[in-house]
Amino acid sequence: MEEIDRLRKIIEDQTRMLMEKNRLLAQMESRLKETIVSGSRKEDLARFQLQLNKDTLQGQTSLLKTILGSLPLGLVVVDAKSHVIAYNAAAEEILCFAGDRVMGKSCALLLGEENEMFARLQEVMQTGEAREDPELPIALPEDREVVVALKIAPVLNNQGAVVGGVQFFSDITNTVIRENLLHVKNDNLVKILTGVMEKKDGYVMAHSERVKDLALKMAGKLGMSSPGDRQNIRYASLLHDIGLLSVPDEILQGKETAGEKPYDLLQAHPIEGEWMLSQMDGFGDIRSIVRSHHERFDGQGYPDGLRGSEIPVASRIIGLVEAYDAMLHDRATERRAPEGIFEEIQRHKGSQFDPELVDLFLTQVVGDNG
Repeated sequence: MEEIDRLRKIIEDQTRMLMEKNRLLAQMESRLKETIVSGSRKEDLARFQLQLNKDTLQGQTSLLKTILGSLPLGLVVVDAKSHVIAYNAAAEEILCFAGDRVMGKSCALLLGEENEMFARLQEVMQTGEAREDPELPIALPEDREVVVALKIAPVLNNQGAVVGGVQFFSDITNTVIRENLLHVKNDNLVKILTGVMEKKDGYVMAHSERVKDLALKMAGKLGMSSPGDRQNIRYASLLHDIGLLSVPDEILQGKETAGEKPYDLLQAHPIEGEWMLSQMDGFGDIRSIVRSHHERFDGQGYPDGLRGSEIPVASRIIGLVEAYDAMLHDRATERRAPEGIFEEIQRHKGSQFDPELVDLFLTQVVGDNG
């Protein structure tokens, strides 16, 4: 992004100079028509100065075209009226336009007045503030669509007035398609894994579904609303106990067994879960959430003894809501009343659970209704 910002500064400076010289040349030509006397030396001198300025302007225009042509990013420069004054080959290729059709004309002709990219350009021109869209679908002729990563910056004169705009964009259509395919693949994989978990222990799977619902509510209250955050919460909630697949059924069902202590096997399930997820592509962030969902806020949890903010926030959320659900739907004992569960969570506020999450959970997620 720093390279883009440096290029933007160069192009803004060059564009500002071109616009100013164009304005001065237009004024000079107008004055010449009004004041010069035919055949005088004054006229010859004025014509020479005008030609010199035109040559200088042509040189700067060539420099700007060279800069534009070398960029892998698409780039379109407009004046204060949103008329196209410069563009590069990458822009032609990405947006599928012919330069001779739009040069000197309104950008609306290039993009269409209803196009989101044009709407964002108009916003920047009106406010004088740059804006960025990491993923923006753009409709093209013949029912085609391209997805671009877009950055638009205003061009300001010395007085701070908007005299133009610069649009940088790159084609990320193939990247978005690959990510969507990966999401579909991962969704299907999660369905398979949760199906296996349900066959092994229906209680564990039902518990995970409830944890997912509560964790997503918590994430929403915390402002974790991006698709990536919500997907990580959803996957990690559903798979937080996947490591229990390595635990014998007798232990899960609370029966006595010989050999290793049941407690040791149960405590190993976050590590087992992390290992299982490490064998699959696209679960990097989820692995660490699963590994840490039994850490405690005071550092007395397992498997790594993390404390406070060292524990991923998603793990702290899942650790809290899964404890609540386990107490509410404990299969080994009679169901507890919500009031008693609230008191138990409050007792462990700041020790087992993040105190801020406890307050949010009890007041805004479950409240007095349990």
